[in-house]
Amino acid sequence: MRLLLPFLLFGLSFAAEIPLKVFIQQALKENLELKSYKNQVKATEYEYKAAKGLLFPTLKIEETFTKTDIPAYVLFTKLNQERITAQDFLPDKLNNPDSIENFETKLSIEIPIWIGGKLRAFKNMSKYKWFGEKTKYGRKEEEVILKVFEAYANAVLAKNAVKVAKMAVKDAEEHVRLAEKAYKTGVALFADVLRAKVYLSKAQEKLSQAENNYKVAKKALELLVNKSYGDFDVKDFEGCPIVDKAKLKKVALENREDYKAISYYLKFLKEGEKGALGDILPHFFAFANYSTYDKNIPFGTQGNGYMVGIGMKWQFNTGLSPLFKVKGLKRRELALRNQKELLAKAIMFEIDKAFADYENALKALESAEIRLKESEEVLRVVKKRYEVGMARVVDLLDAQTQLDNARFEYVKALRDCNIAYAKALFAAGVLKEEVRK
Repeated sequence: MRLLLPFLLFGLSFAAEIPLKVFIQQALKENLELKSYKNQVKATEYEYKAAKGLLFPTLKIEETFTKTDIPAYVLFTKLNQERITAQDFLPDKLNNPDSIENFETKLSIEIPIWIGGKLRAFKNMSKYKWFGEKTKYGRKEEEVILKVFEAYANAVLAKNAVKVAKMAVKDAEEHVRLAEKAYKTGVALFADVLRAKVYLSKAQEKLSQAENNYKVAKKALELLVNKSYGDFDVKDFEGCPIVDKAKLKKVALENREDYKAISYYLKFLKEGEKGALGDILPHFFAFANYSTYDKNIPFGTQGNGYMVGIGMKWQFNTGLSPLFKVKGLKRRELALRNQKELLAKAIMFEIDKAFADYENALKALESAEIRLKESEEVLRVVKKRYEVGMARVVDLLDAQTQLDNARFEYVKALRDCNIAYAKALFAAGVLKEEVRK
């Protein structure tokens, strides 16, 4: 059902009207809250790449300078430098050698063959954490879109409140004219003129307040999208869109990205269990290095040699720490599955509640439209009666007050209905999809 607002098409605006989609697109690019969360997601991506890098060989280059007169070190240093002679084995020379200097250059590579599955589990944990955070980012986008929608709706209400206030001023000016006319013809007292002028003054005061409120509402909108648009207007809502609760419930679990993210966090915990078990499994690794030795200069090559090897390490904590860690992770997994089940039910409840709020808002809008039409008719009748001296100015101003209230209640009900519509879509996780159409 679409409800129009023809009575608010009053006056001309020379500021550009910017539609809601423009603000949403800008918020998705520049909103500071989203930028902050995006950096967190990017950080988890780099953590994943760092973890993946642990599967690759590690290269290391070292340069060491030593000077010693310890007999064993002197002998083997000269041997590594390939400067050993027969005289070096004389007993006095062996026992009391001169000090020797050595520059050792060493290039090595370490290759993890199988570390109990820990490295691959750690890599997968980082990957699923990244996927989970990236998926949750989609939900954060919807939260920001809802905030922008609400801020825009508030700006629309503030804009229409200005229009309503202008209409109230125009009507109040007409009442002053009627009261002055009636006073001049002797049909009314001068007090009627004063009452009408007091009412006009109050209407002008409300207009000034409404204009300031509109400026503030637009500033709030600019704050959310992190951009200044200068002098602009928001675009009026054409009505209150239709919401299909059955359709929302059908697609909710497929679209709610916070719900989908839990699946990645469950995989994260599974990989954590594998990594914990890797602490009680044997670890296999390979290594190779090439070294050069020189008496005089760094990176010299008086002597050189290589070494390659393969190794195995197996350790077991007697306090059963890895096993308890696995049990703890299994409990976390169970807790997360319970949370996932609870969230699925909570999502259905959120949709029920949001749809009930939407229906209430829609009924309020229909009721406000009826009251508006009736208030217009009441004012028309009272005005006619006042013109012929059959009604008091108090009755005229009371009728005008009712109409002013009805006008504002209508635009407020229109705002509330559109926000209720947006919240229903948000509950089902389809707000971003719908507002982009």
